Amino acid sequence: MAKSTRAGRRGTGSGETPTPGDKPPSDPGSEVVGGLQDVAQAWVDYARQVMDRTSAATEALLKCRSFNDMLGVQAELMRGHLQAFLDQSSKLAEITNRMAARSIDAAGGATRRERGSKNQR
Repeated sequence: MAKSTRAGRRGTGSGETPTPGDKPPSDPGSEVVGGLQDVAQAWVDYARQVMDRTSAATEALLKCRSFNDMLGVQAELMRGHLQAFLDQSSKLAEITNRMAARSIDAAGGATRRERGSKNQR
């Protein structure tokens, strides 16, 4: 459904935690901003999917010959929208969990660097 807008920047782009060999995150704020971009892209993709499904259902409704056909199309539309909403909820939960984990990792890295520089003084 939604693709990461930051897939080429760092890590795998597939929601996996970056490996230790990857470049460490530098700023917790930039991780939050990147996560928010992923959330926004997920909502855009969801809205596009809902519009496409609704357009297809509208065309199918215009072709219905009986009331039962209309009910069937409407039921399928509602079932599809509910499934898409559940999928979207899962996707957003994954994105926000990844965003939080990366922000915490970045904050921890900044803290370690700060402690290291204090120890050198």
